[in-house]
Amino acid sequence: LKRVEYDLPRKCTAKVDLSFKIDEYIINQDEAQATYNQMRQITKEFQTQAMTFCVQALARENELLSNEIKRIIEDFPQDNDDGFEAEPGYAAFKHYYNLREKRLNLCRG
Repeated sequence: LKRVEYDLPRKCTAKVDLSFKIDEYIINQDEAQATYNQMRQITKEFQTQAMTFCVQALARENELLSNEIKRIIEDFPQDNDDGFEAEPGYAAFKHYYNLREKRLNLCRG
């Protein structure tokens, strides 16, 4: 939510420009400037709403994936039926998951 708070749009929403050229021979300069200001405000509101929605969707996706991975970790066998020790594989998977979660938290932060 820091992106929204600091008005740092994502690449996909930063490209959106809802402005158009006004013929200043027909409309006086003050009225044209007011229209341009309104266009910028509408663009900014759109970017903020799109960014907020994107952050909410990513947070939900992260929540679902985290819950699934936690369930997998909890169900991961500590010992293998074939006589091999499963602990190294379990530790590697858990380490990978923890690194992934830190990265996602940095991206959201």
